[in-house]
Order: sequence, then structure tokens, then C-alpha cells
Amino acid sequence: MRGKASFVIGLVALAVSVAVVAPALAGAPVWVLYTHPDKLMSARFPDRPTETEQEAPSAIGPIHFKLAMFADNTRTYLATAIVYPIKGKFNVKGALDGARDQALANIKGKAVAEKPIKLDGYEGREVAFEAEVTATQRIRGALRIFASATPPSAYIATAMRVTDAPDPDAQKFLDSIHLGKRTERKR
Repeated sequence: MRGKASFVIGLVALAVSVAVVAPALAGAPVWVLYTHPDKLMSARFPDRPTETEQEAPSAIGPIHFKLAMFADNTRTYLATAIVYPIKGKFNVKGALDGARDQALANIKGKAVAEKPIKLDGYEGREVAFEAEVTATQRIRGALRIFASATPPSAYIATAMRVTDAPDPDAQKFLDSIHLGKRTERKR
């Protein structure tokens, strides 16, 4: 009889712990895998991103690309991959400079720190930036840019937030980026 009582008490304890833990787990965000339509890059977003067709000016004329974006009240995450329609020599350093400058110009921002980085065999940079939204609000964020000469391409991921508090998910988003052959795909 004592064995049955211990078993029942164990089941009740398990049921209570599941009931307590389940709401906490239910509230945890489910990160969504996004894979670029051409399988050029992947990223994990806090929720399903919106994909749009974009165009940006460049030294070789307008560039068309797909942009994945997640935004809520205080933060925005962006990811895109661009294959440049050029033949001949491609300047990786020039592409990194141009992508950085264009991204900062789009938000009227300025770089506050920059360092070289590598990811999945690609050369890149991480740029910390700021931009003024209003007299009392600033956008703060990080931009990761990578480029390759074969094929001529650039890969850009940005995490930005409109508060003074650091974004607890920005690093998780930026660290989820994969490029080229390392791109994650849905199974």
C-alpha cells in the first residue's frame, strides 16, 4: 500500500511540476528559421519574418534583392543576401565599405565601432552604430556584413533597437546567421 501511495504522490508531484513549467515554456519565444529563397543565407528570427523585394542604389546601378525583416515595438532584425550582376574583378573590401555606408545612410546613422570578422569562410565586418530618431530617442544596433568575390555577393544582417536597454535577443539573432554552404534549410 505504501508503494502505491508513493507512486500516486510522485504522479501528483509530476503533474504539478508540469502544470507550473508548461506556462513558462509556452511563453518562451519560438525562433523561426528563415532561408533566403536562393539558399544564400539563413537566420533565425524571434517570429516569422516578412520578406519583401527591395532596390538600393550602387556604383553599378540599382541592385534588386529580397529582404527578410522582423519588427516589434522596440526592435528590428533584417537579413539579406545580394548577388551583384557584374563580370570581372570584384572588390570585396569595396563591397564591405559600400554596404556599410549604404546601411548607415538608410537610417542616417553613424558607426561607433567596427571590427573585422569571419563567418563560414566569408570575410566581414561587425559595425556597432547609432542613429537619432527624435531628440530623446536613439537607435542602437549592430550590423554584420560579409562579402565574396565568387560569386560577387554581399550578406547583411542587422539588429537594432529604439531604447537605451540592450536587446537580449540581438546576439542570438546575429549568431544564428549562416552563409553559402553552411546555410540552414528546413527539413
